[in-house]
Amino acid sequence: MQTVHANQLDFRVDIQGRGPWLTLSHSLACNLEMWEPQMAALTPYFTVLRYDSRGHGGSGVSAGPYDFGLMARDVVALWDALGIGESHFCGLSMGGMIGQHLALDHGSRLDRLILCSTSAGYGEGAPALARLWEQRIAQVRAGGMATVVEATLDRWFTEPFRYSAEDEMARIAAQIRATPVEGYAACGCMIPTLDTLPRLGGIGAPTLVLVGEEDGGTPPAMARVIAEKIRGARLEMLPGCSHLLNIEQAELFNALLLAFLRAGMNQA
Repeated sequence: MQTVHANQLDFRVDIQGRGPWLTLSHSLACNLEMWEPQMAALTPYFTVLRYDSRGHGGSGVSAGPYDFGLMARDVVALWDALGIGESHFCGLSMGGMIGQHLALDHGSRLDRLILCSTSAGYGEGAPALARLWEQRIAQVRAGGMATVVEATLDRWFTEPFRYSAEDEMARIAAQIRATPVEGYAACGCMIPTLDTLPRLGGIGAPTLVLVGEEDGGTPPAMARVIAEKIRGARLEMLPGCSHLLNIEQAELFNALLLAFLRAGMNQA
């Protein structure tokens, strides 16, 4: 782990592996360690950059609320600080929202794009979602992040996995509890503002869209719309998993990710 100063903030980053650059961006209320099940599979082929998003993990917490343009500029500033001209990008949930803005606003820096368990906007549901996030933020400000751990795990994993994978549940629960309250709040306010759907046709990067068949928060129907809007995008639905599909179906996730990324290397 190391600290990199970029876009007026200190970011905790981890760099491992060899080969072309691949940047991994985690979910809200997680940190770079969310990607641990991918590292052994990816590092023989890619130089993997994991980072804690603004307001998360070991990165700095600036005053909120944040916006997606800022979060995408954070990625570009990290790349600049590390001398990275171009990178693949894989983002999950909030990371996938950041990835869409990165591809739309900084596409020349992006090679291949993987959007996992994510959305492109909420339309008429945005006001209700904003109220829900106001309630969650009030809850953590009153009682701390521990108050949302169980409900978050319920949304992120299927019931059979929650009861059979105690070590993984403990690992992710620890990440949720360790998330700074103000970072969670600043990002939570940002989520209902997402509205990339009308612009997705402007993404030029080869794109893979991944979703768990049992994901209620960012459902397969939304993933299908995203894949249809991005020219040439491929959609893969992973069975028997919910939101954090990179953990619940790690082996299949890794295989799909590697096949997509290495296909680009073979074409080059």
